[in-house]
Amino acid sequence: MPAKSVGQQDPAEPATPAPRVVLTRSGPLGDQLSAHIGKLIETGEFEEGARLPAESELAERFGVSRPIIREALSRLRSQGLIVSRRGSGSYVQQRAEPSPPASSDTAFGPLTSLAQVRMCFQFRATIEGDAAFYAAQNRTPDALVRMREALHRIEAAIASGMVGMHPDLEFHVEIARASGNAFFETVMRQLQTPIEFTINLARSLSLTRTVEHIMTIQGEHVAIYDAIAAQDGETARRVMRAHLDNACIRIFNGPAGAGDSRKTEWPAAAAEAEHG
Repeated sequence: MPAKSVGQQDPAEPATPAPRVVLTRSGPLGDQLSAHIGKLIETGEFEEGARLPAESELAERFGVSRPIIREALSRLRSQGLIVSRRGSGSYVQQRAEPSPPASSDTAFGPLTSLAQVRMCFQFRATIEGDAAFYAAQNRTPDALVRMREALHRIEAAIASGMVGMHPDLEFHVEIARASGNAFFETVMRQLQTPIEFTINLARSLSLTRTVEHIMTIQGEHVAIYDAIAAQDGETARRVMRAHLDNACIRIFNGPAGAGDSRKTEWPAAAAEAEHG
């Protein structure tokens, strides 16, 4: 049975014109359109694994020329959001299948205090630092591909002005999976609720800051990937811990304090301050 294109309509249904994206003169049209299609992919309107409409259909839908469509698709390919298959067209990239969620009797619940936010980051820095160390020793080519794809999706979220919590979490889980030790990934899955909260909080705050600040955070992710790809375990552990330390500092102290771990007030002092 031939693959159904994204947005393909049942012949029995009445045709309804698709809404056109409003493009402005504030930036290259290709960049604007790729960011818009990236949002459609993230929201699920363009489903994972589905074939995108032909260039002519996309041009008609979005009211732009085919060269602009090709430019946008090229950007989406470079971001890892779509893949091209010779003679078949472009497809939305499928993500790695997630592991089953942790059972409710073992998973950590939501965070309920600022002290717990700090404690979560401290625990993550310890666990994920070692996970990165072992990932550098045991990573496979496929594991590196999955990490790169997660990085591309984070970049696409940044370009679209979105929080990007899911690809950020995916990047960290892929590192735990690449360690070759199932306990690391299991702990990450059990911590999913508090980790999602801390990532969402940190990334939401970053949206109010400069592009340079946001790219600094992404640079920390890239440094972690580079160390793992180079099989440099000690550096991978160090930059992972620094990344999580900095994330905590950015939440409580703002971007100016990041990079100086001496400014981090870890749980004991935080708990005293909160309950004293």
